[in-house]
Amino acid sequence: MRVSTSLMFQQGVQSLQRQQSEMIRAQTDIATGVKLRTADRDPVAFGQASQLTNQQARVDQFLRSNEMATGKIEAQETRLSASTDILQRVRDIAIQANNGANDATSRAALADQLAELRDALAGQANAKDERGEYVFSGTQAGQVPYDAAGVDQLAGAAQPVDLQVSESDSVTVNRVASDIFNTAPGSNRSAMQVIDDLEAAVRTGNDAAYGGLQGEVDDVLDRVITAQGEMGNQLNKLERLQDDQSAWSLSNKESISKLRDTDLAEAITRLNENYLTLQATQQSMAKIQQLSLFNNL
Repeated sequence: MRVSTSLMFQQGVQSLQRQQSEMIRAQTDIATGVKLRTADRDPVAFGQASQLTNQQARVDQFLRSNEMATGKIEAQETRLSASTDILQRVRDIAIQANNGANDATSRAALADQLAELRDALAGQANAKDERGEYVFSGTQAGQVPYDAAGVDQLAGAAQPVDLQVSESDSVTVNRVASDIFNTAPGSNRSAMQVIDDLEAAVRTGNDAAYGGLQGEVDDVLDRVITAQGEMGNQLNKLERLQDDQSAWSLSNKESISKLRDTDLAEAITRLNENYLTLQATQQSMAKIQQLSLFNNL
């Protein structure tokens, strides 16, 4: 077989171009930290990385939703914890007032305490969050739940707000005040109105009204405690989900990194090998240029 000088030179040029291309790719891999930039590099790995990246975006969204839900529920639970303390105190005063030994002065003092507790409870039921939205207004976050007289202002128009925090789980992040602070489901009489009535009964010494009003206070207290327990359960669920999602996120990121990110040690070794090969090719080309003819190989 006879090989011309021009053919050998052409093959050398092609080899140089390949080596230079490989060096550029290795340098880019090192500089960017990413080896899997296009599908043509490794279609299967690129597809896997894309699928995992989409999955990671979904997990990140759930983690953000989880964090937001936790903050909102914790804010509501704090309000309900304070409300429980207030209602417990109201209950204690109601029992204390239902005593024939009380005179007008002691009844007035107890009634004054009830008035203060009533305002404190209204403050919890009408509380706002850091965004200025009412905590217990559900879908009507801009509407105050109760007016100064303790009358429900949502009038059944508000609904609880649920937030999806995993592929199959959601939690209630905004509840409706009437579902918690009214005496019964669907009733129009709020805890503030009950305390107002109790205050009036204490001031006037209307012993006959105590029993029924104490029962209504107990009803509201039970509803507040129940809602607080439900929120505690939801916070526990969110904590478990967050642990699972964080572990899932970490595993995803590790898998994506293995598929997409540059192995610096491997890339540097590849760059050095390409450099040595390029030098050898250049030396061979220099020798080829000195020859005018090749004989049988």
